[in-house]
Parts: sequence; structure tokens; C-alpha cells
Amino acid sequence: MKKALLLLLAAMLVGCSGEETEKKKDEVVKEEKVVPVKYEEVNPESKAEVEKFVKKYNVRVDVYKQETEEAILLEKIPEPITSDLNEEKKVLSQILLETDFNKFKGHYKIVAKYNKDKKITGYNISVEGLPENEVNEDGDEWGEGIAAAISVAQSLGLNIDKFIEAIGVAEEKGTHSYVDSNYKVTALFTDIDLGKFEINYDLSK
Repeated sequence: MKKALLLLLAAMLVGCSGEETEKKKDEVVKEEKVVPVKYEEVNPESKAEVEKFVKKYNVRVDVYKQETEEAILLEKIPEPITSDLNEEKKVLSQILLETDFNKFKGHYKIVAKYNKDKKITGYNISVEGLPENEVNEDGDEWGEGIAAAISVAQSLGLNIDKFIEAIGVAEEKGTHSYVDSNYKVTALFTDIDLGKFEINYDLSK
């Protein structure tokens, strides 16, 4: 499947008691409690940076739509940004886009990540499509997820050749990290046989 994915990427360039059980349930609920943080509270410089990223991403979406051969239809990130941040286990995250594939079965989510001071620390994209054994030789069924991941990388000003190479290594080894510009990119492909993968783009400076 590595060959198929790389071909697709190239194409993109163009026993307890009841009481104990209840207690544990309560503990789990506490651990999973999500506290929303208003977007207005985000550091002003970080807000500007995220909004700039979103605009660049949406431009990439338009570019894909203009392709005359086998155009890939991606959803734009809604503007203006209004979604709250969720705080869980001292980690702040903001869902910028969560959508299903337009053509094939699957979906993807793009998230902005912040530190406790509400300053942007990076982005994440998680993708879930058809299992590997149901994907054709060209990997078309994963196309929208791959295109969205590439669009994130392009919007951050990353070198796309390095990005594609990293995905190839991650698919072979399960995970791979490298640093490009101001970002540490980590591709996680341990569940690629299930059609799942995610990529973190974390600010390294």
C-alpha cells in the first residue's frame, strides 16, 4: 500500500463492588470533563496566526476544486472562526473543521492546539477512511484525507517534498517525525490497516 499512497501523494502535487464501580465511574467522568474556553480569550497574536492559517487553507481548497482532471472536493474551514476551545487534561484544542468525505466513505478533523496561556502550539489532522484492504492501488479512497493533510502542510509553509517523504516513511514504520521551518511534523500511521492516520504539526520554536 506504500506504493499506492505515494502515487496518490504525487498526484496531489499536481471485578469490583457496586460502590467501587460507581466510584470509578465518577472518577472517569471527572477525568473526561471538558471545560469550554471562549475563542475571544485566545492570545491576540495567536488568533491572528490561526485566522491567517485558515485563509491560506481555504485558498488551497479552491485550488483543488479548479483542477480539471479528477478534482478533489474538500470542505473549507468556516470563517470567521467562532468555535470554542475545549480544555481536557490541561490541553486546549479547537475544532476548526470536522467533516465527511464528499466522494468516498470516511471523514477527517482539523484541530488547532493551544497551551495553558491560550497561545497556539500547532495543529492536528486525524483521518479515518476505508480499511487498507478495501482501498484501490491508487489509494483514491483516502484522497480527500491526504489532500487535506497536504493542504495543512502547504498552509504552514512546509516543504511538500519532505512532507510526502515523511508520510511514506511513517506508513512503513508506523510513525515518523522531522522538523521543517518552525514545525515538528509527526505522522502516525500505526492504524493505517484500519484506514486511520493522523499528523501533528507542532511549533518547535
